[in-house]
Amino acid sequence: SNSYWILCETYLIQAKLSLLTFNIEKAQRFLTQAHQIADRFDLTQLKVNITNEKEELFKKLAIWEELKEMNASMADRMELARLDEKIIKVIQNRLVQVSEEKIAVSKEKKICLVCRGEVLRFSYICECGAIYCESCARAVTDLENVCWACDVPIDYSKPTKQIEEEREELHKSKNNLKK
Repeated sequence: SNSYWILCETYLIQAKLSLLTFNIEKAQRFLTQAHQIADRFDLTQLKVNITNEKEELFKKLAIWEELKEMNASMADRMELARLDEKIIKVIQNRLVQVSEEKIAVSKEKKICLVCRGEVLRFSYICECGAIYCESCARAVTDLENVCWACDVPIDYSKPTKQIEEEREELHKSKNNLKK
């Protein structure tokens, strides 16, 4: 479980790094991956932290959009992302010894693209070969309904949610509120 904890923390840091370059879609994907891994491997406290990060990102979407429009300084972006806090917490919380045995992965295993866990029962396999476990396929479908590897819709009966479109809608509604 140590390696999954590290993987979740890594995705949290990658989400914050994505915000620094205003790539909100990537940040949301990293948070979804971290959440799915924490859920699958019963990392309860980490799951709570990830949920809080997701909620915080949603609350601050308008602020991120404003910073992007203003071409804000990296210092301002780092302050809003709280990247330094996250890195310090990771370093303070864990120093882990990783053995070769822990990182050996069998080639025969089907590994989920999102949570990196072994897919045992139901799975969704995209035409590009990407494999999703049931839980992650549902989470990705709810988030944007496209394969993360090739952008093909996962569930053709549902619309695809392009995060860019949602951002534009948020921007329009923000402008309407100003009027």
